[in-house]
Amino acid sequence: MRYNKATPRLTVKFVDSNTNDVLFEVKDRSWMNVGDILTDAAISSIMTTEFRGDPPENLMVLVVAEFELKT
Repeated sequence: MRYNKATPRLTVKFVDSNTNDVLFEVKDRSWMNVGDILTDAAISSIMTTEFRGDPPENLMVLVVAEFELKT
């Protein structure tokens, strides 16, 4: 059994922690630059510029890579 990624790029998902709804995604990040997003200042700036509507009380930020099972 072996899992492979279709692409080496990562997706950063912004999720409302209270409802588990995905608010939006930042796609096409590498493992080397994903850390640039995961700071208080960067998250605040991204939410201010990208999210429209009432901001969630609790925000969860996830880094996601999808793997496929190869048999």
